[in-house]
Amino acid sequence: MVLEVLDLKQEIIMLPISRILLPMDFSDRCMVMLPYVQAVAARYDAELILLHVEKDDELAKAGRDQLQDFDVRRVLYDGDPAEAITEFAKSEKIDLIAMPTHGYGTFRRFLIGSVTAKILHDVTCPVLTGVHMEEDPAVNLAKFSNVLCAIDLGPQSADVLNWASQLATDFQGQFGIVHAVPPPSPGLELLFSGDWRAEVANMARKDIETLLSPIRPAGATIDIQEGETPKAVCSSAKSVGADVLVIGRGPRDRMAGRLTTHAYAIIRQSPCPVISV
Repeated sequence: MVLEVLDLKQEIIMLPISRILLPMDFSDRCMVMLPYVQAVAARYDAELILLHVEKDDELAKAGRDQLQDFDVRRVLYDGDPAEAITEFAKSEKIDLIAMPTHGYGTFRRFLIGSVTAKILHDVTCPVLTGVHMEEDPAVNLAKFSNVLCAIDLGPQSADVLNWASQLATDFQGQFGIVHAVPPPSPGLELLFSGDWRAEVANMARKDIETLLSPIRPAGATIDIQEGETPKAVCSSAKSVGADVLVIGRGPRDRMAGRLTTHAYAIIRQSPCPVISV
């Protein structure tokens, strides 16, 4: 692991978050997301929209006590949940969607729920997903004081870095970057010396510094990990105690959507909530 602290000056730029969408199915998993949308809505003075597909009087009661001081709109929608959420997000120009992964239970811990997976594939706005675990986490106060951004140094990395660094600045939090370097192929380890590994890590660090130069985040850390990407990224998030992990979902593909294999695995394994941009 290579960890470096950058001491660069940051210009304060607020993220353009004015509308937050929280699809509701009235489960405990959805209620766990409330503290997170409260924190974001309060920071950006954003409108919070609760959307429920299929008519139900429960929507009027959902989060009534917790959200009494917020600008809340409650919407009932008919139709397929994933399609309804996607269409609503597009028509209303939603800036952030918050959803649980629906991953609780002995077998469901391996899979992201079908509705959430489709939303991650299809929408263009950032999506905040909760921790994918077997039992409901106890969340009373959501924090964004330690933001970690995972990048692969691909074409989308600059945009993801910019979004994540602004989030950290807006919440006056710490900001770190993690990048995973693939290990040598099995059987070839002996051909690669420690110096070669250090050189690869140094090249990756320089590429990250180049991407950071126009952003100039103060006190940013860079963590270069060697290993399988999802495991390395989630290990870094756990070791630094990240409150939220920001990742890229990948470019929009007509057939495959936006959720790449690495993004799916990171969301499923992350020890903290994930915002996929």
